[in-house]
Amino acid sequence: MTDQLKWRKRAGLTQVEAAAMLGVSQPYLSLLERGMRPLTPALRNRINASRRNSRGDDANEQFRAQLGRLGYPGFAHVKRSGRRMRADVLLAAVLAVSDADTRVVEALPWLVKQREAELDFDWLVRQAKLGNFQNRLGFVIESAGADRREGTAAACELQRARLLQEGTLCWDSMPIATRDWMRIHRSPLAARWNLLTMLGSGDGSRGT
Repeated sequence: MTDQLKWRKRAGLTQVEAAAMLGVSQPYLSLLERGMRPLTPALRNRINASRRNSRGDDANEQFRAQLGRLGYPGFAHVKRSGRRMRADVLLAAVLAVSDADTRVVEALPWLVKQREAELDFDWLVRQAKLGNFQNRLGFVIESAGADRREGTAAACELQRARLLQEGTLCWDSMPIATRDWMRIHRSPLAARWNLLTMLGSGDGSRGT
């Protein structure tokens, strides 16, 4: 599989989903990934436009290391350095960025569920309103199934402050074609929070 085509696996998409996003058939995409069809310039441009920024910039490296420190199994292998960040500070930091590593975003419901007792929800709600990421935070809290009183109250407050403008779950560079596809295939919860994301859709393993 070429580097240009590895974006599908990084995004957690099936061949059917990726083919629909790129405007080709699943059999044709399968042939492309096996090197049995040439990658046309037009299709290369679509793929490059659809790739997430998961190359390991400094912020994402820090996010992965901190999630590993907090016990997230997916990043247990990541080298850890520096002090451990508070779980609520880490959550707010990730949700505030325009584009984050898909794997980092996928870990956020786990972070809320596992560290719910440690989270300062009042502080999180204030940060979300200041940074205009209340839809993201509300979606993550509800995706996690937070059941403590503080988490439930935070979700209700965020719902009242919900932004009407459609957004993404830390993928603001999402191409138009991908936005159109996700608008159709996202979960009801994502639609209620006006977010374009596949997190929480199906088995929860798809890209954001």
